[in-house]
Amino acid sequence: MLLDYLENTHGQIYRCRLKKSSTPPETYPEFNADLDQIKIVTDYGKVEPHAFVHFVDPNSVTSVLEAAGRKELVLDKHVLKVSLGPENPYRMNQRRRKKTSFKLSNVVLEIGLMTSRDNFVVGWRGPDSGVDFLIDPFDRSCKFLLTKDTAFCFKGSKDHTIIRCNYKVEFLVRDTDYSESFLVLVFQLASSPLISYRTADDDIINTYPFEMLDDDDPWIRTTDFTPSGAIGRCNTYRVMIRIRDGSKVKKALEFLKEQRVHVEHRKTKLKAENEPEFGFPIPDPFFSIHYKPDISFKVMFLVNSVLHRCIINQHQFTENVFDLLRDQSEEVNVAALKHICAYRHPLYDGFKRLITVQEWLLNTPKRIEKPLEQNDVIEVGRLITTPTKAYALPPEVELSTSIRSVFTGHIHGRRNENFKQ
Repeated sequence: MLLDYLENTHGQIYRCRLKKSSTPPETYPEFNADLDQIKIVTDYGKVEPHAFVHFVDPNSVTSVLEAAGRKELVLDKHVLKVSLGPENPYRMNQRRRKKTSFKLSNVVLEIGLMTSRDNFVVGWRGPDSGVDFLIDPFDRSCKFLLTKDTAFCFKGSKDHTIIRCNYKVEFLVRDTDYSESFLVLVFQLASSPLISYRTADDDIINTYPFEMLDDDDPWIRTTDFTPSGAIGRCNTYRVMIRIRDGSKVKKALEFLKEQRVHVEHRKTKLKAENEPEFGFPIPDPFFSIHYKPDISFKVMFLVNSVLHRCIINQHQFTENVFDLLRDQSEEVNVAALKHICAYRHPLYDGFKRLITVQEWLLNTPKRIEKPLEQNDVIEVGRLITTPTKAYALPPEVELSTSIRSVFTGHIHGRRNENFKQ
């Protein structure tokens, strides 16, 4: 109805999204909620209907704005209000661009980890249909788009509502390594992707069958929506493409090569299997290994540094690896793990590599760090958290800033002095 009215009065339209859904106030998504067990309510304040309209002719936009300013834009006895989309330089450049995204529709997406060069362990598998994969030359990003029902919990209550939402998993091309076989793409990410959502219970009409810019309907940054936290703890994305999209894949690969993405052409087929606890929720918001007997906190912190970067992944950190750490001194283990943490690519032989590095350090003891003896320096380890993942960063030596309290003898007399080197 809105589309017909605007086209009849102001010109042709590429796409019209009539927004009829939004997240209720004071709610947040609860991804692990059992949709069959929660109490669902539907009586809450709904968003006023509004639309995102993409006109064919820019002059139509001017015409609509002028009509709205004169209050002549009336539909079903309601005066319509109009505002332009974002006019920032980034958005304006998007509109001027000449290259469109490479869109691969209805792909099969699996997220997991490589336990060896030919073995892939799946932590989460996307829906059978409705997953699109976009490679965008404009901002050099890759995006997975999918839709799923999501439970939203009302603050201070056990009540929920269920809303259909679009999800976007986005990462930069520069953060990937890539390998391929026929119609199967495998990406290894250097860092965790951005995850966003927006409500999807909307009426969308596309009048032209080609790829266009996304609507101005904003995306909301969110956390890992997979039950097992696979997006946060896994770095490998296996994408299976439909045979009809073979020509698009070739063009997308040429673009990736132009961006200097490391490409490996696989000669053997990747063996894929579900991980032992496939589909089970993890107890912690961010995956880490908390404790192992007879291993110091300092060593465990570096174990998690290596783990969070997926250089040696969780399936490779077997008891044999921890036995290796128990057999050597803390100084040797710290130096070995710091060395491994500096690698740029994941290892397929974490156990053997740890043995090699430990032996190398024992044969060249000058590379083993000695305990700090100076009073003005301190070793600082940091834990950085993002909505998707936590990163334990290897400790670094820094000049210390100490705060000392000097008591004057009075009951409340205290003077704080800062000393910096």
